[in-house]
Amino acid sequence: MNAIDTCAVDVADTRRLLRKAAIAGVYTTEVGNLTGRTADDLILEAISGAAADSGLTLHDIDGIVGGRSPTPSAASAFPGYWSEMLGHSIRYHTTPDVASGGHCGNILHAALAVACGLANNVAVIGGGHRGGDRKAAVEKMASAHGEFDTSWGTLVPSWFALVARRHMHEFGTTSEQLAEIAVSTRKWASMHPQAMMKDPITIDDVINSRMISDPLHLLDCCLSSDGAGAMIISRAAQVADGPKKPVYVLGGAEDYSFRGYVSVCHDWLKSGALETGRRAMEMAGVKHSEFDMLGLYDCFTITVLRTLEDLGFCKVGEGGDFVSGGRLAPGGALPTNTHGGGLSWGHNYSGLAHAIEITRQMRGEAGPRQVKDVELALAHSQGGPLALHSTVVLSSVL
Repeated sequence: MNAIDTCAVDVADTRRLLRKAAIAGVYTTEVGNLTGRTADDLILEAISGAAADSGLTLHDIDGIVGGRSPTPSAASAFPGYWSEMLGHSIRYHTTPDVASGGHCGNILHAALAVACGLANNVAVIGGGHRGGDRKAAVEKMASAHGEFDTSWGTLVPSWFALVARRHMHEFGTTSEQLAEIAVSTRKWASMHPQAMMKDPITIDDVINSRMISDPLHLLDCCLSSDGAGAMIISRAAQVADGPKKPVYVLGGAEDYSFRGYVSVCHDWLKSGALETGRRAMEMAGVKHSEFDMLGLYDCFTITVLRTLEDLGFCKVGEGGDFVSGGRLAPGGALPTNTHGGGLSWGHNYSGLAHAIEITRQMRGEAGPRQVKDVELALAHSQGGPLALHSTVVLSSVL
């Protein structure tokens, strides 16, 4: 029996194990250009806020997952750092450094840690302050085989522009279809009090906005923002007696196929979401038609389209038609990124922010953007040009 077969046999056991944990509390700080705030300020506010939402205090938090060095100092990757920040020792800590692709995977890690008894209340964290030395960041990206990308200026927008252009070439996808995603997301953001961008936009606004990297326009691209979020995962029995409705992690999966540079990309028309979606749904025991909403990492409009395809909500090549006609927008058949996503709400810890929004929707706390009767949803994180992926299936019922 090989490793893949072994994982398949253990799916039912993992499914039962996950039922022992639940999301107890969530919190998001303000987002934007937050001058006068530090990364420590933002992360601690997020943890404190999520703890309070759970009916807990900072002293109750005994585990930390995530962060990806959320402060300017590399010290934040060490558990002792968080012990000092919280003011007491912690018993569980992990910081997977897989860029934005790891946010949903971090939720899975935290739920399994609690379910296995490694900790009682684990904070999943993300975000911080995006200030810093941009030149140093580019030099870091150029390490290893990345020098073949960064030396020619092909940074993140250009990576995804290549994805978009290939999709257009193969399937006739149009800029107008990509713009549908930006327009839908902005409609959701217009109803969120924290969103950075609330003014309505049209398809013409998107395709007439400044070209960033052909064929992606300014409004096809996510925002850059400061801010932080946190989610507390605790024992399910404890959450059931707490102040808020429990939200459960029914399943999850990760797939990290390459580091993220276009010089080693295997295939623009395939991504790790093919695996994470299938395995997460298999673990949860659910199918595509059962989902009430989605939260999909949206660094660019093409990212949402390609993720929908590889997760299996439509066939590869059919994403353009699938997102058209307001399907993802308020009143649409598949509400997606209902807080406004990285395209309009704010982009920093987007994968976690999507899952926080889903939690609020399942609790009925989304205000004017509330989707009716949300019981089952999927959140997906992605990093690099379709390189790093993690998916979780969330539910308000067992």
